[in-house]
Amino acid sequence: MNRSTITIGDTFTSRGGAAYTVTSIDDRGGFTITRQSTGKAVKVSGAAVAKVLARAIAGEAFAYQQNTTKGGISYTVAVEAGVVYALRDVLIRDDSNRRFITN
Repeated sequence: MNRSTITIGDTFTSRGGAAYTVTSIDDRGGFTITRQSTGKAVKVSGAAVAKVLARAIAGEAFAYQQNTTKGGISYTVAVEAGVVYALRDVLIRDDSNRRFITN
């Protein structure tokens, strides 16, 4: 399992339909996304993506919009959306159980 390629200008939506654009990429594996409707920027760290990837490889499922101690990726919708976008080849939505699972 690998992280998908992230490119400046990529656009994607969160579970709720909010649109985000990748506005910068960090040399350490992270990236910044900006919500199109508000212009608010959020940093998605490379460490967060790597930790979720390791947990996914171990077979873990991730509860929607919960922090890691409650079995999720992040309570923050933007961070959750960014990590899921980075791992879009690994994670899929399981809406019936309100979680992300490995593909």
